[in-house]
Amino acid sequence: MRARVFAVTLVIAAVAAAATQATAQPAKPHPKTPAAWCKSQGGDPATYRPLYDSGPKLTPLGGQRELCEFSAKDTSHIVVATDTLDADLPTLAALAYVRKPPLPEHPQGNPSAAYCAAIGGTTQFGNRKSDTGGWIKSGDPIDRDHLRSMCLFADGSTIDAWGLTYHAHGVIRGADLEHKFRATIPAGT
Repeated sequence: MRARVFAVTLVIAAVAAAATQATAQPAKPHPKTPAAWCKSQGGDPATYRPLYDSGPKLTPLGGQRELCEFSAKDTSHIVVATDTLDADLPTLAALAYVRKPPLPEHPQGNPSAAYCAAIGGTTQFGNRKSDTGGWIKSGDPIDRDHLRSMCLFADGSTIDAWGLTYHAHGVIRGADLEHKFRATIPAGT
């Protein structure tokens, strides 16, 4: 009798573990790399390098980041880090995009930088408000026309600052990312 109860308990535990594991899995299958997820969603992954805007010229900085660019026929674009797009769980950048926090009423300076800062991110490349910079795709000319302003959040997630700002106004640039994030992003209340 004890052996039978033990066997039934093991079966119930195994079924419960399988059910828990099934519900804990991401809603969408996991690709081998973040770049593969980017491609599967219609994006173009590329390596971007950070540059500091020191006034007369752009200064290349160390490091690089793989970003996923979505382009539309109207020539608009939105860029998001491939690891932000492919994250298992919601990121701050994904939450900001999907939930569309309200814009500041009277932003000063660059509206995308002001919006990014108002929702807890940063576009700054230093400790002064005048410290600016951005990201340029490897192989593109190093000039301000190719410089992308990215909104970086405390969890390391990042998204195109202008694309985020336009989306908060109901304008889609490049592609609507709302259902391209691999993680299920809960809607705001």
